[in-house]
Amino acid sequence: MERRQFLRCAAAGVSAAMMGGALPKVWAADPQVERRNERPGMTYARFGRTNFMVSRIVHGSLNTNRERIPLLARLYEGGVNFFDTAQYYAGGRSEEAFGEYFSQDGRRKNVFIATKIDLRAELKAGKGVYEKAMKLAEQSLKRLRTDCVDILMLHGCTTLVDWVTHEDWLRACDDLKKQGKTRFIGISEHAKPAEVLKIAAESGKYDAAMVAFSLIRGEWDGLGRTTIQAMDASLKTAQEKDLGIVVMKAALKAEDIVASVSEPKLKKQGYSPYQLCYRYVLGVPGVHAVVCGMVNMTQVDENLAVPKIELAAAEIKDLRRAAACSGVCGFCGACLDACPSGVAVQDIQRFHGYFIHGYREAARAEYASLAPEQKATACRGCAQCEGVCPGRVPIRRRLKEAHDALA
Repeated sequence: MERRQFLRCAAAGVSAAMMGGALPKVWAADPQVERRNERPGMTYARFGRTNFMVSRIVHGSLNTNRERIPLLARLYEGGVNFFDTAQYYAGGRSEEAFGEYFSQDGRRKNVFIATKIDLRAELKAGKGVYEKAMKLAEQSLKRLRTDCVDILMLHGCTTLVDWVTHEDWLRACDDLKKQGKTRFIGISEHAKPAEVLKIAAESGKYDAAMVAFSLIRGEWDGLGRTTIQAMDASLKTAQEKDLGIVVMKAALKAEDIVASVSEPKLKKQGYSPYQLCYRYVLGVPGVHAVVCGMVNMTQVDENLAVPKIELAAAEIKDLRRAAACSGVCGFCGACLDACPSGVAVQDIQRFHGYFIHGYREAARAEYASLAPEQKATACRGCAQCEGVCPGRVPIRRRLKEAHDALA
């Protein structure tokens, strides 16, 4: 990486990460911070104006169910106090597993629970938003076996930028807070993190956000459909408004990235590719925590160790260089604007990733939910997407491979 490019990237939101070393201890200046389940070995950060002192590692529960309750127990024992779920994760079984485990032995008061509700259909239709939000919130509380969630998020704001401040959604939020059914409000966003985060922060209505951010997105000068400079500005706005920020998709293509590293210590220290990518993102200014999907005890133990990893500046620089050379999809969104057919290229590749990592049933269900014109079979083979792809990903071939696996 050229020196001037490195300095530009550092100025765009990663300067603290480039300092290397251990993660700085984040002390709470406000004496009113809430502390839950803090244990030696885990590090914590004040989560914006919620005043929650949250574990830097958050449990993401897309595939959590009753059989994986032992993973929740191990994380809880390891000092994790922030657990994230959603109404439709595992068909509602994720929330049910949370409810079963945390409702016992007084654990609920020792953790912060966030859940997400999906209103995309109602928002697009322009009707039923308030009623559906209230209904889904009640259903989530019942599955979680609690009277109140700590954070309620609007799930997947992708393509819904204009609806981040939707009047009926925000009215539902206000009423749910008045009724004591949620304490704080947030959003989650996969494809347009900078744009959505900025709108949410400036609105003054949100307390937290879960946004997609990774080594690949940062290095390719594109975060969703926005530039890295725009993301930096959005993170700064979020900090000014005191929003809590959780990063998801932080280990995007981790194995491909780390396979190309050259720093000897990165190869010898025994860290997994996922650990290194999670640790990198935790060093980005404005980031309070990273959400990690975990389906076995090995992954749990690896992720519990992430906050203790020390990385030198040269090692972080090498990770960024390796990401730039990996040639994998960074979900930058360029292909979506270029495709004349409207194929959901990013979603299809994301679903294929789920499939490859063993979540076959969920991946196929997600693919089946796409409209016919969004599926891989709608691709005309014009290659306009490949012409604008900054990573030179062979998109047409990847679409065929995904369709063969997911259809």
